[in-house]
Amino acid sequence: MKKKAVCLCFAAAVLFGLGGCGKEKEPPVTIAVVTDGESVDDLGVNQAIWQAVQAYGETSGEQTGYYIPEDESGAAVEQAMDEAVEKGAEVIICHGEAAGAAVYEAQREYRDVRFLMFDGEPHAEKSERARLRGNTRCILFENEEAGFLAGYAAVKEGYTSLAYYGGADEERAKEYGAGFLQGAQTAASEMELEKGAVRIQYEERGTDAISPEFLTEVQQKYQNGCEAIFTDGGSFEPIVRKAAETTGGKVIGIVTDESQKSTAAVISAENKYEEILTEELEKIKNEEFKGGKTTVLGIQEDAVGLTTDTSQMQNFNEEQNQKITKQFKTNKITLQGTKLLKDTGTLKQLEIEVTEKEEKTK
Repeated sequence: MKKKAVCLCFAAAVLFGLGGCGKEKEPPVTIAVVTDGESVDDLGVNQAIWQAVQAYGETSGEQTGYYIPEDESGAAVEQAMDEAVEKGAEVIICHGEAAGAAVYEAQREYRDVRFLMFDGEPHAEKSERARLRGNTRCILFENEEAGFLAGYAAVKEGYTSLAYYGGADEERAKEYGAGFLQGAQTAASEMELEKGAVRIQYEERGTDAISPEFLTEVQQKYQNGCEAIFTDGGSFEPIVRKAAETTGGKVIGIVTDESQKSTAAVISAENKYEEILTEELEKIKNEEFKGGKTTVLGIQEDAVGLTTDTSQMQNFNEEQNQKITKQFKTNKITLQGTKLLKDTGTLKQLEIEVTEKEEKTK
């Protein structure tokens, strides 16, 4: 297979000389990160994963490196994985749907390599059926729980005019959206707010597309009184942040800590990639790797949580965060699931305005 150029960076700069030849040889990379086509300083998932791997390598002595595919296609990701294996990778870490078809092929070809995949599962091209071999482990996060925390914190902060946007992935959009509504309702109920006290403009866009018209739409929401917007993390998310910055509005971040990206991000409901990845690498080291399965992690496993350490919120604090987290861990909160979206009549303190999804292309 013809190889395309990929970027490689070593966490450790030690070079081993070849005895007597006067030449230097790069040490083999044993743990490799293959990105989704973006850089490892994207202030997002790629950076979170790389920083965790880099820190682990510095502690354990493992040689680590990252590979950036030429683009976001499955073929480019697979070629980057080929390059990583050629450089000696024994563990390959990747994330997202773009890696799905690549891991599906690579796990069969490189059976001695262990694949650790976040936010996706391996599948054949043009198929959505997950197929994991014994050398592959997948980690997914509880989207609904993250959405709940975002809605809960927003209402506890005192916001009474909110909006939610879901993107192209219908399942993801509904999970985050349902959680957001239930979290907002739970907080409003605890605060004994009046019926319909919290207005939520709810929209599943059915697309991740961006346009000047969409920017204008979001700006108008803020200008008309919307205090904060939450999204499901679709690729249109930067537009929402831009609209917030230009109007003085706020965003509630998702997936990673968005305070690094914008001062408009008051708090984020993030996935704890760094903590979970470190645990998984320790399991591999101790020969406790659980391949061939997908695990969904959430609040119970401290895999999903709010970024109270970088929060700009004035009313919602760490004590409240700990309280709601404990309620989850002691099973005092039961999520209703996406079926909640079919009957929102039980959400008495919320005034929900649903924008019907138009026929849009992804």
